[in-house]
Amino acid sequence: MHAEPSATIPGVTLHRLVRHDDDRGSLVELHRSSWQPDRRWVQWNTMASVAGVLRGLHVHRRHCDLLFVLDGRMRLGLKDLRQGPTRFAEQVIELDGADPVAVFIPNGVAHGFLIHAATRHLYAVDDYFDPADELGCRWDDPAVGLFRDVRAPRISERDAAAPSLDELCARLDRA
Repeated sequence: MHAEPSATIPGVTLHRLVRHDDDRGSLVELHRSSWQPDRRWVQWNTMASVAGVLRGLHVHRRHCDLLFVLDGRMRLGLKDLRQGPTRFAEQVIELDGADPVAVFIPNGVAHGFLIHAATRHLYAVDDYFDPADELGCRWDDPAVGLFRDVRAPRISERDAAAPSLDELCARLDRA
């Protein structure tokens, strides 16, 4: 495993994982507690999405995420919504299950996924699911800018009804 800190968003880290292939298949070591000794992952979730789905943008005040693409391909869009000099910094990462990477996403960093091909991904969180900590904004808000080239993706009712980035930031700032 080789860790690469983001050049644009503090705390975001890409962990380049090693895939071991043989004639039976492959093995990828996803995580060791020694890689993040101060972090305790309490819940693991898996999600499957079809091509053309866009999930997000979502952000959490309390929990961090550790994301892995198991198979398929996605664009991960990140936008820093934390107070400070890097507020609104962004990063786009193309993820492919054939090239294993784990992405650490700190709390306060909004994230969205554009699914290019049928994809299964796994993510760990360091605090249990709490609907009050599930915040988001519209993916197509011009101030977001991570998915400008996307036209008519499949989105959830929740994401379709999400507020603007300005409204989300005002809510985060009040907390």
